[in-house]
Amino acid sequence: MSKTQMVKEYIFSEVEAGKIKEGNHLPSCREVALKLSINKITVNKAYRELESEHKVFSIPRGGFYLVDSGAKRLIIHKKIDYMAIKPEEKLIPYREFTHVINKAVDLYKDSLFEYEPTAGLVTLRETFNNILQKDGIYTTADRIVITHGAQQAISLVFQAVFPKNKGKLLLEVPTYGLALEFANYLGIDIIGIERKRNGFDYNELELLFRRGDIRAFYVIPRHHNPTGYTLSENHKEKIANLSSRYNVLVIEDDYLADVGDKRGSMPIHYYDIRKSTVYIRSFSKTFMPGIRMGAAVLPESMIESVTKLKKLSDLNTSRLPQAALDIFIKSGMYEKQIKKVRKSYEAKLRKAKEILSSLSPEELIWHVPEHGIFIWMQLPEYINMTALEIKLEKQGIIIKSAREFFLMKELVQECSSSRDLNYLRLCISSISEKDIESIATIISAIRSFDER
Repeated sequence: MSKTQMVKEYIFSEVEAGKIKEGNHLPSCREVALKLSINKITVNKAYRELESEHKVFSIPRGGFYLVDSGAKRLIIHKKIDYMAIKPEEKLIPYREFTHVINKAVDLYKDSLFEYEPTAGLVTLRETFNNILQKDGIYTTADRIVITHGAQQAISLVFQAVFPKNKGKLLLEVPTYGLALEFANYLGIDIIGIERKRNGFDYNELELLFRRGDIRAFYVIPRHHNPTGYTLSENHKEKIANLSSRYNVLVIEDDYLADVGDKRGSMPIHYYDIRKSTVYIRSFSKTFMPGIRMGAAVLPESMIESVTKLKKLSDLNTSRLPQAALDIFIKSGMYEKQIKKVRKSYEAKLRKAKEILSSLSPEELIWHVPEHGIFIWMQLPEYINMTALEIKLEKQGIIIKSAREFFLMKELVQECSSSRDLNYLRLCISSISEKDIESIATIISAIRSFDER
């Protein structure tokens, strides 16, 4: 047996013993060299041969990782869920929020269970207004409505803008699944425009606006769900200018604004001279998902209709979580929290990019942003998505086809991109940095499908 073969046999004996599992880091070359009393150059050569056989993959300055054990797969009880959109447990500030809840109870004990103004706690709206001004959104507290998450804000705005289904709604393709579902539920006429890595076809966008039957454009400019794409400043300004010229309402869903972006990044609202853009924000992805707290900044003309709809649907948002969030922000704990979350997400995205750069086959098209929570993949057409989902679920990894984010042909009058292609969205927010290594297993499963 050659020395390189000896290294391979040693590695696979460790795999069979359960000491190295798929996606795990292999022992360093120095460690194996000492163990087998051979030169570490020989170990590195063996590792490179395993890499060429697609048994392991390497990350520059990060070592080697096991892709395929070649043995019977172990039963994994822990599930790694790439569909869940919530911060991982260690990022949720339970102790800090318990403190501010108690503080809120003490502060508002005389009025805690009274009805709150429909638009939300006045002090929270003022606090939120201060945050928005730092982000280039200049408004007033009386134009802010606190909602049960960004989802309620979207639904209220859709209902206010499309009374009796008049006019059409322009949506990105793909787009946020629940927004699409709600628009369909309301019976709104939908038109789609393809969202590409570099934005939109702005000639097509202007032609659609010029027709005059589009009342609103729902758009996620930063950290797009599901693709993770972010529009450039030039493109956001183009959208603001075109919407102003053709009198189209922009509904800007900036739900992930707090997870960070490049210096100087602004929302579309910043470029809207008329200040007629609806701006929507959420606290769920950086804070406490269960608290369901979001907000909408409304044009003057929409305040009455949206607050009336909110009053009819739920009367008001509970005072206690609003007061607690207000205290949390003013204390400086929220700023500390989002810095912690940003650092975690960015580290996971860097690791994911290293894995994909080292391992993905040429026919796999993928995008990993610097900020945000989504990884976007376009798989080769010969991949059976259902079979891939089942295969990975048996290994404890939960994924799902991204079909729900696309406009179905029977639901739209026009759509420039309703093709039935294999897309996959991976959400990294609830995945630990260690478990990000499971992307190697996903790539291994994709590689296992032969083009026929």
